Amino acid sequence: MKHPTLQVAYFGLLVSLLFLFSPPASAQWIFAARHIEGRINQLTQDDQNGKPAVQMATVVLNAPASKVYATAINMANQNQAVTIVSQDATNLSLKVSENSKSVTLKVIPLSDQSSEIMISAPAPTDGQASSTSAVATSILKICTQMNKQCSLGAN
Repeated sequence: MKHPTLQVAYFGLLVSLLFLFSPPASAQWIFAARHIEGRINQLTQDDQNGKPAVQMATVVLNAPASKVYATAINMANQNQAVTIVSQDATNLSLKVSENSKSVTLKVIPLSDQSSEIMISAPAPTDGQASSTSAVATSILKICTQMNKQCSLGAN
């Protein structure tokens, strides 16, 4: 490169990239994940009429995604009230039905040793709102099965 300004710009870009992918930046991500680990977040999505349509819950666990997914599959297989509708080990997703209600579970790898569980299901139509939704209860059961400490977060 003949132009000194371009050399400085490329050097600045290189240094920025080194800091972006440096261990301290990675350590900050790990710190953030540990801060939210085990906190179950619940969300209800309303339909166009303002009535609850879908319930969702998520949690970050300090466990490999494959282990979390295997635990969910094992629990579904052991529960005689649940029918496995579909399972996709490649995408770590599972769909089950219980009493004509479907529940979808997705495990997302965040790192080699941490993952996020996302569960969604139709909201109850009987108008009974619970402080702990069925999807959050499902996550609590997975946490218990894996000997992980989980609790409901403030939503």
